[in-house]
Amino acid sequence: MQKKWRKRKKTRARTTGLYVHIATHQSMLPWGHAAFGYLLYSLYSRHAVGRPPVGLSVFALGFGTQFPDLIDKPLSWTVSILPYGRSLSHSLFTLILLVGVLWVLFQYPDQRALTTAFGIGYLSHVIGDGIGPAITGDYVGLGYLLWPLTPVPTGDSRSFIEFFLTLELTPQVFAGLILAVISILVWVYDGMPGIKDLLFESEPAQDPPVSDDL
Repeated sequence: MQKKWRKRKKTRARTTGLYVHIATHQSMLPWGHAAFGYLLYSLYSRHAVGRPPVGLSVFALGFGTQFPDLIDKPLSWTVSILPYGRSLSHSLFTLILLVGVLWVLFQYPDQRALTTAFGIGYLSHVIGDGIGPAITGDYVGLGYLLWPLTPVPTGDSRSFIEFFLTLELTPQVFAGLILAVISILVWVYDGMPGIKDLLFESEPAQDPPVSDDL
């Protein structure tokens, strides 16, 4: 009886480890998040403002595309406070709460432009991490969207060095690299916003204020 229990426990551990490996590599990587976020923001800027992105908003966007992982990964992988590397900051509840608070606190037009860029970057990250699980039918992997109301996988504990050392060139990783290249080309076509403003203008331009009606 005890042998059967040990065997069952080992099988469960191997299964959990395999799931963590698969689920982790289904998520979008940092460069993929940055690329996906910039492409969405460029489309938004052209539609809402009528021109490509400019100014410091691009940096707010970039921070937003990485923000969920900057919170959840250390609190899950390093100190084991959160149950999974996609939970608290990947939840739509946290996204809506945080962006809503920023929108209320910062009401000047240039501040609202930065908040909008951050929010789009944040949302793009949450959406990007859901693409892989949605394609493969891994609906448990989408539990982070409504966490803590919906469960997320557990046992996701590793170091950042281990993660990148064990990274494999899967189709999704390759797709992320292609997306990054496309995003860089679009960024150059847009006039290298952000970097160009810092290097060649004494006062970096800001995106025009976003109307409260949007």
